[in-house]
Amino acid sequence: MEITAIPKNRLILVRISGEIDHHMADELRRRVERELKYSGAINIAFDFGRVTFMDSAGIGMIIGRYKTVTALGGCVIIYDASSHVRRLIEMAGIKNMVILSDTLQHGITLMKERKGARIEQ
Repeated sequence: MEITAIPKNRLILVRISGEIDHHMADELRRRVERELKYSGAINIAFDFGRVTFMDSAGIGMIIGRYKTVTALGGCVIIYDASSHVRRLIEMAGIKNMVILSDTLQHGITLMKERKGARIEQ
């Protein structure tokens, strides 16, 4: 797992490889929370391009990070996810909570549009 801060967008980028099971979900939660605290970021982008498997522990991790960043005024982006992971996200009913995109840049564009819509309301 690799975590990179992108100050311009107050975003942390989390690149994940392998399976997101109970153990990996706990490690992701701890590391992402720590990075949010120290970086000042309010948005998270998860690169799922190298994720080979995810179960309900991964869904729980995503929902937890969603709650954390929305309380800060931020968003969660998930990009480059496999069809299996996309299907799991849709079945879990969190597709409308997160920004699901093919690329990071498209996800950031959607995030900015979503935040703009919130401001205008």
